Amino acid sequence: MYKGFYNLSSSMLTQNKNLNVISNNLANVSTSGYKSDKMVTGTFKDEVMSRTGNNILGAEGDSLGNSSMITVPYETVTDFTDGGWEETGSVLDFAINGDGFFEVATQDKTVYTRNGSFGLDEEGYVVLQGIGRVIGSNGPIKLTSDNFNVTQDGGIYDATGKLVSKLKIVDFNNYDNLTKVDEGVFTSGDAAQAADSAVLWKYVETSNVDPMHEMTDMLVSQRTLQSAAQILKMYDSMAAKATEIGRVQ
Repeated sequence: MYKGFYNLSSSMLTQNKNLNVISNNLANVSTSGYKSDKMVTGTFKDEVMSRTGNNILGAEGDSLGNSSMITVPYETVTDFTDGGWEETGSVLDFAINGDGFFEVATQDKTVYTRNGSFGLDEEGYVVLQGIGRVIGSNGPIKLTSDNFNVTQDGGIYDATGKLVSKLKIVDFNNYDNLTKVDEGVFTSGDAAQAADSAVLWKYVETSNVDPMHEMTDMLVSQRTLQSAAQILKMYDSMAAKATEIGRVQ
């Protein structure tokens, strides 16, 4: 019976975490450049094996016992596939056609994003709202007028045809080392490399969240959670009756 308690409780905890991930995806359906997350689950035994390269006792062939069937969340992985492009007509909207990220400077670090829905701060610098200033070829990009043109290589030219700056597009060899720090914003321990992907001006990349798929996953997760909760109540009732019978005897 105790094995059943452990298995059901772990399943409920795992499904709760999965619902949090799904809810966050659905909340960002309209967030430009957002990349959806998916929670990967497994058994406690698999988790121990993946972390240690062996089993919990450190010896081949030794059993993990009842704990081996307890469900645990491995990790949350991000889907970096493109979300498509939407024309906005805004002169401060940009999208990357291909691999790569925009580089943004926060107060204490550099972050990377596919969200090209930019704005201007009070000093005229191009910013990703709430995050930081967008980096160009010569540092943070500053505009003195909204009368400018942008070429496919990310070059920003004023009305006279003079190059003001060039959007810095970078990429990484291994996306597994990217860490999400905000919605659609990442940091990386790896060195960024220059990317030559084309820039789409007056476009933004849409979120790659599939609402129908997320809703289906949410229903499955909710039903699994509800079923586990109902069976757990039955276990609890059986344990209470067994205790009463023991007292009578």
